[in-house]
Amino acid sequence: MMLRQLSLKYNIFTSIALTKSESNSVGTLANTSYALKDNIVTRDAPTTCSSRILTNYVSPFESTVSRLLAEEGSHLVGKTNMDEFGMGNSCLNSHFGPTLNPLYEQKSDIVDLKEKEFWTRGEKITEDLTFENPHTDTYLHRNYLVSELKSDYKVDPEMRIVGGSSGGSAAAVAADLVDYAVGTDTGGSVRLPSCYTSIFGFKPSYGRISRWGLIPYAQSLDTIGIMSKDIKLVRRVFGVLDKYDSSDPTSVSQENRIYDDNLNSKIKIGIPAEMSLGNLEDDVKEKWRKMLKQLQKSPKFELFLISLPSLSKSLPAYYTLVTSEASSNLARYDGIRYGYRTGEYTSVEPEFAKTRSEGFGVEVKRRIILGSYSLSSYGYKSHFMNATNVRSKLIQEFNRVFKEPHMLNKNHNPDGIDFILCPTATSLPPLVSQYQKVTPVESYMNDILTVPFSLAGLPAINIPLGRSVGFQVAGQLGHDYKVLKFAQMIDELQIR
Repeated sequence: MMLRQLSLKYNIFTSIALTKSESNSVGTLANTSYALKDNIVTRDAPTTCSSRILTNYVSPFESTVSRLLAEEGSHLVGKTNMDEFGMGNSCLNSHFGPTLNPLYEQKSDIVDLKEKEFWTRGEKITEDLTFENPHTDTYLHRNYLVSELKSDYKVDPEMRIVGGSSGGSAAAVAADLVDYAVGTDTGGSVRLPSCYTSIFGFKPSYGRISRWGLIPYAQSLDTIGIMSKDIKLVRRVFGVLDKYDSSDPTSVSQENRIYDDNLNSKIKIGIPAEMSLGNLEDDVKEKWRKMLKQLQKSPKFELFLISLPSLSKSLPAYYTLVTSEASSNLARYDGIRYGYRTGEYTSVEPEFAKTRSEGFGVEVKRRIILGSYSLSSYGYKSHFMNATNVRSKLIQEFNRVFKEPHMLNKNHNPDGIDFILCPTATSLPPLVSQYQKVTPVESYMNDILTVPFSLAGLPAINIPLGRSVGFQVAGQLGHDYKVLKFAQMIDELQIR
C-alpha cells in the first residue's frame, strides 16, 4: 500500500513488478529488495530509459548486474524513473513526468498506475514445441504497473527537485520503498540525487562493476552505482557486483582489482582550494565548516589544502566529451529495428528523422546537436581534443596528490593524501518551480563538484550530513574498499 501511495505522489517508478522476480531464497543479499534504474536491461520488465523512443521495449537478455543480484537472493521491486537517457540532473527530463523529492511533502497524486502485461521468452526451449500453444514452456507471462502522468497534475509549491539522473532510484531509497537501489553515474548522477535525498550514493571506480546490459549514454564515463541509507549494505552490494565480466570490454581485469581496505593510523585528507567556500549556500557552508572542525579535533585525521588547477576546466570538458559520445550512441535509435516508430512521415521528412524528432525529448536533442558539433571537422580539433587534453591533465594532477598507486599505471606520491573531501552540491535542491525557469547552462552548473571525479574514473561516495546536504569522499582509482571504509568512519562521527 505504501509503495502504491508514494508512487502516485512522487512518480518514482516507470514500472512496478507484479510478478515476483526469480531469485534465490539464500545468498549474501537474501531478504533484501532493490530498485533498478530504467536504463539497465531486464528480461522481466520493460527498459525505457524514460524515453518515448523506447516505450514498451523489453530486452531479450538480462544485464549482469540484475543477474548477480538475483543469484544472491535480492528481489527487484521495479524500474525507476530518470532523466531521459541519463541526460539531466533534476529528474524533470522524463517522458513519464517528473520524479519529486520524497523528503518534502507532495499532497496530491501526480500519476495514475495502470496494469500492463507482456510475454518474455523463457531460458529453456523444449524439443516438443508446438504452435498450437506457443506460450507453453517457452514463454513467461509478466504483469507490471506503469505510471501515467495526469494531464492536470499539480506540483506543490514547496516541492524541491530530487536530482538526477538517477532520481527515481534515490527517491525509492529515501522513501523506504527498498533496501537499496542501483543507478548509474556519468557525471554525478548517483551522488547528486543521493545528496538531495540524504542517503549514501557510491560511484565505484570506472570498470569495477560490469556495464553489460547498461544502455550507454557515454561509455567512457558511465559507471553503475549503489544507493542506500545503510553504508554497510552499500559495501555488501558492491562486494556482490565487484566481479570481472568478459562480456564488458571495459571491465577491469581480475589481476588489477584491489581489495585492500586497511587505513593508516593517521589519515591524510585533501581539501581542493578550487572548491572554495565562496560558492556554497549558507546551509551547506555551515555543515561544511562543522564537519571540518570535527575532523580537525580527531587525532585520526590530518587536513591539507591541495590544488588541482584543471578543476576549473573540468565542467566544459565533461560536457564536450559526454555530448560527443551521446550523439554517437543515440544514432542507433531510428525506429526501424526496435522502439517507437512514427506513423506519419513524408518524402521531405524521412521516417527515421520524424521518429527521432518525436521520440527524443528537448534535452536529448540539445545534447545530440552539441555532440555532433564537437565531432564535426571544425569542432573536433577546437573542442573535442581540447577536452580530452583537460581530462588527461586532471588525471595526472590526481595522481600527483594521491599517496596510493593508480590501479593501472602505479603512479603515486609517497607523501600524498589518502582521500579528497569536498561538498557534493553547492546548495540545497532548488524548488521545482524555480528550476524549470533556469537556462540549460545554469542547470549544468549543478554538476560542477561531481564531474571531476567522473572524468578521472575515481571512486567517490556521497555522505549525508543533514537534510538534503551531503559531502563527497573520493580516493585513488581502484581503492574502492578504502573509500567505503573511510565513509563509514565519517558516518560514525554523527555529524548532522
